[in-house]
Amino acid sequence: MPKGTIKDLDAYLKEVNSSPFANFMGFKIIEMQEGLVKGEMLTSEDMVNQFGGVHGGAIMAFADYMFGVVANMFDRLSVAVDFTISFFSPTEPGAKLLGEGRVLRRGSRLVNVELTVTSEEGKTIAKALATAMFV
Repeated sequence: MPKGTIKDLDAYLKEVNSSPFANFMGFKIIEMQEGLVKGEMLTSEDMVNQFGGVHGGAIMAFADYMFGVVANMFDRLSVAVDFTISFFSPTEPGAKLLGEGRVLRRGSRLVNVELTVTSEEGKTIAKALATAMFV
């Protein structure tokens, strides 16, 4: 990863964890270092689909939240240009999900990120690849 200016990660962690959307959805970033974030999501009955499982949109929103956090930890604003997710396993409401967002490549204009969402037991729930563009 090219060297560049990284935000004050302690201050940035407080900023992202005070997001109204993240609080509403039950998302929290629990660890942050250059090019890596780890988070957790507490699912609820408000997130279920018609089959009783947690809706894929809620899981995707969690992955997207981590994507935005890791892609914007550099002192340059970035915006998403691509996001692809694959779902591997359902999960029940009330489960705590763990997530990881890792920068695969950061260039002068684009940042590529890999995201993984798992159960607390380590079962893979979803994986995503996303690209953001620095503006």
